[in-house]
Amino acid sequence: MNLTIINKTDSDNIEIVEKFISFLMEKFSIDKNKELNIVFTDDKEIQTLNRDFRQKDAPTNVLSFYGYDGDILGDIVISMETVKKEAQEQNRDFLEYLLFIIAHGFLHLLGYTHETMEKFNYMMALQNDLVKEFLLKGVEK
Repeated sequence: MNLTIINKTDSDNIEIVEKFISFLMEKFSIDKNKELNIVFTDDKEIQTLNRDFRQKDAPTNVLSFYGYDGDILGDIVISMETVKKEAQEQNRDFLEYLLFIIAHGFLHLLGYTHETMEKFNYMMALQNDLVKEFLLKGVEK
């Protein structure tokens, strides 16, 4: 896997994110030659991207951008500010919630959507299951 993580924040979770992405790539049998970029950023940058690409002028937790050719799986952009805030609001462990959000972005790159309540519930359950399975494999937090 050709993974690039661009850390524009003070996140120190890079190693576990790399392991989680490897787990997801294996779980979904993704070609190991595919390229994936993950960007950890702030609310200001993700709001600009959300406005420019989705016409929603507000920060969000994650955006996914499909690869533009067969060798590129895509890009996942995460606002660490929003993820931290949402984890606190939902009384969730930060790292587990970050992995949940990464799984969300990754599933979008695979074509999963949540435009109906049924699809939303399925996707949320799948994200939770993926994080639990990964953490149960004994990966240190």
